[in-house]
Amino acid sequence: MVHMKQVFIIVGILFVVMGCSFETKIDIGSGSDDMPRLIVGITIDQMRADYLHRFSPHFSDGGFARLVDGGFTMYDHQYGYAPTYTGPGHASIFTGTTPSINGIVANNWYVREDGVTVYCASDSTVRGVGVDGVDQDGTIYGSAGKMSPTRLVSSTIGDELKLATGLNAKVIGVSLKDRGAILPAGHAADGAYWFYGKDKGHFITSTYYGDELPVWAKSFNEKGEAERLTSLGWDLLRPSDVYASCTPDNNPYEGSFTGEIRPTFPYLLDALKEANGGFDVLKGTPGGNTILVDFALSAIEGEALGQDDVCDMLTMSFSATDYVGHRCGPHAIETMDMYLRLDLELERFFDALDDQVGEGNWTVFLTSDHGGATVPSYGQSVGLPVDYWSHGDMQIRIEENLDQRFGARNWIDNVSNNSIFISDAAYNWADGNTNSPLDGAGLQRYISKLALEEAGIIQSIAEVDLATKASVDPIAERIYAGHMPGVSGDVLLVMKPGWLTYGRTGTTHGSPFAYDTHVPCIFYGAGVKVGSTYERTHIRDIAPTICSIAGLPYPNGTTGKPVSEMFE
Repeated sequence: MVHMKQVFIIVGILFVVMGCSFETKIDIGSGSDDMPRLIVGITIDQMRADYLHRFSPHFSDGGFARLVDGGFTMYDHQYGYAPTYTGPGHASIFTGTTPSINGIVANNWYVREDGVTVYCASDSTVRGVGVDGVDQDGTIYGSAGKMSPTRLVSSTIGDELKLATGLNAKVIGVSLKDRGAILPAGHAADGAYWFYGKDKGHFITSTYYGDELPVWAKSFNEKGEAERLTSLGWDLLRPSDVYASCTPDNNPYEGSFTGEIRPTFPYLLDALKEANGGFDVLKGTPGGNTILVDFALSAIEGEALGQDDVCDMLTMSFSATDYVGHRCGPHAIETMDMYLRLDLELERFFDALDDQVGEGNWTVFLTSDHGGATVPSYGQSVGLPVDYWSHGDMQIRIEENLDQRFGARNWIDNVSNNSIFISDAAYNWADGNTNSPLDGAGLQRYISKLALEEAGIIQSIAEVDLATKASVDPIAERIYAGHMPGVSGDVLLVMKPGWLTYGRTGTTHGSPFAYDTHVPCIFYGAGVKVGSTYERTHIRDIAPTICSIAGLPYPNGTTGKPVSEMFE
C-alpha cells in the first residue's frame, strides 16, 4: 500500500529534479523582520475565546499577554462549521478548509458501506514505534500506535512548506493526543509524536514516519520526566481568593479522578496513577502541558528547527486543557488554574524560542480546536434553560412509527454525531418500489419531522434540504460546512443551545453555537503587524494567512482567505 506520505515525497523529488538540486535550498524564510525561520502553530484544546479576558488579570507578561500586546488578535474568530470536535478542529486549522472538504468529519464516524465506526487518525497498516523500536505484533501500544494522517484528504500548511522547499524544510507535530499531533503536521511531515501514558509515560510515533524514534526523542523519554511531574502532584498556583469568580472547589458539577473521594485540591497524582491509566493521569493536569513544552523544546534542538535559511514548522497541541474541561467544566477552579499555569509554560516556551531560534526569527499563531459548554447541571442550578438529551429513545420511537405506518424493516443503521444514517434497505424500499408512498427524499424528510419531536432538538434537517436551508439559516450553514456527502448522515440534528449528550459532571462540545465555535486566534512574530480586528474571521482563514506571511501556496483544499487587516 502506498501511503500519502510517499506520494508527497515522490512529488517533492520531481519538484527538485525539475526545478532545483538538493544542494540548493529554497529561501522560504530568512529570519528577517517579515520572513520567519520557524513557524509554530499552537492549538489549545477546548480553549474558549472568553478565557483570554477572564483570566488575563492573572497572566504573566510573557505568555498570552506577550502575544496579545505584541501581535495581531482576531476577537471574533469563529468555527464556520459543526460538529466542533477535536479531530475536525485540528484538521481545519491546518488545511484552511472545513470537514466538507478535508474529510475529517468527526473524531469517530460511521462508515455505512462497511457498517463500522472509524477513528480520524487510525491506520491498521502501521505499527507503533517507541524507545525499543517497532511494536511488531501490536501488543505493546496496540491501537495507540496504529495512527497516521491517511484519512485527511487535503494538504496542510506543513505539506505545502515541504513541497515549496524541495523537502528541505522540517515539519514536526507534537501533542498528548495522537490526532493533535498527526493531523496538524500533515502527510509529508518528518515526524509526529504523541504521549503514551501506560508503562513509563513516553512519547511514541508510528511506522508511517519511520521505524525508529530519533535519538533526541529516545533521550527525552529516558529522562523520566513523566515520573517527576507525577510526583509533584497538583496544587493551586495562586492564593484561593484569586479564584473567587469560579465555582467552589467542592461542588456537584465536577467529575473526579477514579479512586478520588472528591474533586478538590491538592491532587496527589502518585496515589491516583494506578487507577487512572498510569502516567495518563498527567493528561488532565498542568503537568501534561509542562511535558509537552519540554518535548517540543527537545524537538527544536534535536531537529535543529529554525537554524538555517529554510523555514521549518512545529505544530503543538495542548491537550490537558481539554481533559480538565471535560472533567470539570469552564467555570471550575481547576480550569482557571490550568490556564494560569499554561500561561507560564507559554512564557517559558517563547523565551526559549528567543534563545534557540532568535527573537524576530519565528512566527507563532495560537488558536483552539473548539470551545465548551457551561455544565448543564450547573446552568440549571442558576436558572438557565439547559438540560441533557440522549438519542437512544428517539431511534426506537422513530423505527416503531415507521414499522406501524409502512411495515417492519431495518430503517436506521446508526445514530451518531447528532446525525441519523438511514439504511440501504429503507432507501431501496423508498426508491425501488413504485408502490411506496415515499421516495428517498421524502423518507429523509419524514424521519426529520419525527426527530424534531424530541424535547432536546431545536432543528432537524434532511440532507436533501441542507443546501437550501444553509443559504438562509446561519446554523444550517455551519452544519453544511461540516457535512461531507456520502460520508456524513442523512438527517442532521441540532440540540437546543446549552443542551448536551453527556454525564451530569463536566462538559463537552460539538454544537454550532458560540460557546463551541468562538475561539481565540492570535498571530505574533516575524511578518505580523501589531493590532487587532473585530471583523469576523474563521478558522479556515488561518492557513492562508500564515501561508501569505511565509510566501507559501495555500493548502490544496483551502476555502478560507487571508485576514486582510494584518497586511494593510
